[in-house]
Amino acid sequence: MPDNIYTSLSQIYSHLMRSIDYKKWAEYLSSISGEIGDKNLDVLELAAGNCKLAELLNKKYGRLIVSDISFNMLLQSSYPGMTKVCCDMTALPFRNKFDFIYCTFDSVNYISSKTKYKRFFQSVADCLKEKGIFTFDVSLERNSIRYERYLNRTGKYNGIEYRQKSFFDRNKNIHYNHFKFTFADGRKVEEMHKQKIYPFEEYFKLIDKSEFYVHKCFQTFTYKNADLNTERAQFILKKKQNVSI
Repeated sequence: MPDNIYTSLSQIYSHLMRSIDYKKWAEYLSSISGEIGDKNLDVLELAAGNCKLAELLNKKYGRLIVSDISFNMLLQSSYPGMTKVCCDMTALPFRNKFDFIYCTFDSVNYISSKTKYKRFFQSVADCLKEKGIFTFDVSLERNSIRYERYLNRTGKYNGIEYRQKSFFDRNKNIHYNHFKFTFADGRKVEEMHKQKIYPFEEYFKLIDKSEFYVHKCFQTFTYKNADLNTERAQFILKKKQNVSI
């Protein structure tokens, strides 16, 4: 994901995401990590954005590092004492290993090719402890179809006028979000966001080629097994060497 696509959007991101229930999401992630315990965990968040989730989880985990490829997004959080690292999640720079790694808000949909997914899973595996858990959510085709029109919107926030046009290309399986910004000084900027919407089964194939296996796969925010009709899926992965025989 290019780091410049959140340069202008970062300034209104909190406004666009104002309906998100961060507390609910934090509680859901906590329940997933609870399988390996909650105390003294080393935790890493990928694609942390403006760090709203991390602000809720920081006290719970104690040792939490947030990362994002967009420096501008990380700057949106002024939470004291938070360790932030600007990096690409397909090439994580960490030498230390983590008990729990999570990635939210369908950020993995920005990974545009199977080759990049291979690098992504390898990078995460290199940073995860042998008995650790890695979880991420994905947006699937039904979600894009449902919210395609909903994401066509205009507004103004902190003196910035914005227009968002959403379009899901069913042939290419790419969801486009085109943003136009007009700043108070008259400056105009555009950003194009592209998310690859892979079929549900494809994620299992990609994961199977990695060091991970699918420990569980839920309909996001639930504990119901995901299936072909799912809009958003929550994948919970473990390393293959930890499969019980």
